[in-house]
Amino acid sequence: MAEPAATTQTPVRRAALDALGLTAAAPAGAQVTLRALADVCRLNLRLDAGIGAAVAALAAAGWTLPTTAGGVAKAADGRRALWLGPDEWLLLAPLDAREAMLSALGSALAGHHHALVDLTDNYAGIEIAGRPAADVLAKGCPLDLDERAFPSGRVAQSLLGKADMILERRPDGADGVPVYQVTVRRSFARYAWDWLADGALEFGLAVAV
Repeated sequence: MAEPAATTQTPVRRAALDALGLTAAAPAGAQVTLRALADVCRLNLRLDAGIGAAVAALAAAGWTLPTTAGGVAKAADGRRALWLGPDEWLLLAPLDAREAMLSALGSALAGHHHALVDLTDNYAGIEIAGRPAADVLAKGCPLDLDERAFPSGRVAQSLLGKADMILERRPDGADGVPVYQVTVRRSFARYAWDWLADGALEFGLAVAV
């Protein structure tokens, strides 16, 4: 009996919320917009920021670490570093830079006490924008999201309902509309989306893709 020809399948990467089949929707009067964000490279870095040689090596590799609690430092090509703790940062970059970024950082930090963990496949991102966006988040997030306490360019770890999240206040959108990025573990992506969508219903919900 003839053996079936071997087939080679190329793996297809799917974002955490692809299964929802989201389509754009902009109902009249909608004040809140949700967007499922494309996957990006996410690396968790643990490092003693007091080690000047290590910080200098990172700077030479194109990375500046924010040292202020809740700070965000931007780098070239859309990369940014988020402060998660006194010795912990989340490094973000375009997905196609993942391998190069791991290699460059590994080389830069060689010989320095550190931990660099690839969390790209662990997390999913959701953007929520609109003037009532903070009101939606406040329904299940204990942070003080007043502009004076949590301005653009701030990040914090907190809760969204029952899910752990990293919340980042991004630069405001058109007409000064607040924009937030919610990052949750991939297994909580559907929960976070449904929670935010439900919380936004009273303000009118639009979906962007």
